[in-house]
Amino acid sequence: MRWIRNENVIWEELDNGALLIDAKNGSRWTLSATAATAWKLCDGKRTLDEMARVLRQKRESIAEFCRQFEALGLLQIRNAHILAAVAFRTTAQSPFSYQSAGLGSGPRRRPSPRGNSGPG
Repeated sequence: MRWIRNENVIWEELDNGALLIDAKNGSRWTLSATAATAWKLCDGKRTLDEMARVLRQKRESIAEFCRQFEALGLLQIRNAHILAAVAFRTTAQSPFSYQSAGLGSGPRRRPSPRGNSGPG
């Protein structure tokens, strides 16, 4: 099974993880360093076994991470028309931690002449 990132997800690497933003609805997630590495490996080219070797994690843990992110609409199975959808379960021992950073809504301000949106 090969997983690929959803093209609607904007992401940026941070010092110790990554930030994902769903461009369709503004939902945001912050990823731990391990989860960010798994995210980067979801390029549609690597199998779960290859990802497990790179991450030095159990294949089942990586598969669970990918299924959870599929349920959130962040990942999809490459050639999904061939494979059936799989339910996921959450375990407290997973090394792939992430959390919702909330929706990106709120007051918007026009940039100041200095180019930022802080106090003018």
